[in-house]
Amino acid sequence: MKVKSIFNRCRAAVFFFCSAVLLVCSSWTNLKEYFTALGGSVKPIGRVHFLFVDEATGAVRDGGWHPNLVTTAGKNHIADQLSGRTQAAMSHMAVGTGTTAALASDTALQTELDRNELDSVVQGTDSDANKITYTCTWAAGDGTGALTEAAIFNSPSAGQMLCRSVYPVKNKETGESMVLTWVLTISS
Repeated sequence: MKVKSIFNRCRAAVFFFCSAVLLVCSSWTNLKEYFTALGGSVKPIGRVHFLFVDEATGAVRDGGWHPNLVTTAGKNHIADQLSGRTQAAMSHMAVGTGTTAALASDTALQTELDRNELDSVVQGTDSDANKITYTCTWAAGDGTGALTEAAIFNSPSAGQMLCRSVYPVKNKETGESMVLTWVLTISS
C-alpha cells in the first residue's frame, strides 16, 4: 500500500511540474530557455526512411535512412501543441525534386511533386516515449519521379512544415509503391 501511495504522490508532483512548465513557457524559445536553465536542452531531431516495392514482382528496394532538419516553424508547432493552442496536428507528407539544402527558415519544399495524407502517427512507449513515428504511402503511379526532398506538413496544401530532408536522388518508378517512415525524436 505504501508503494502505491508514494507512486500517486510522485505522479501528482510530475503532473504539477509539467502543468507549471506549460503555463510558464508559451513558446519554443521559452521552453528551450527553461530547460537550458535546468542544465539541459531540448532538441527535436529526425530521420526519414524510404522503402520501395515493385507492385508486379513484389521485390523490395531499401532506400535507406536520411537525416532531416526540424524547421523554425516546426519548433513553433511543437510549442503550439504543448500549450494546447490552435494549429492542426501534422497530417501530410510531401515529396519533391528540389535540391537546395534544408534551412531552419524553410516553410515549403523547393519543388513539391506530390503530397499524401499520413497513414499513421504513433508515439513510442516506455524508453521510446520521446519518439513519434509518421508513416505515409505512395501507391504505384503516385509521386513518381527523381525524388530529392521530403517534408511533413499539417495541411493537404501549404500549412506548417515540421521538418524537411534533402537527400541523394531516389527514383520512384511508375510500377512501384513507396513507404516513407519518419521518426522524430525529442532529445536533450
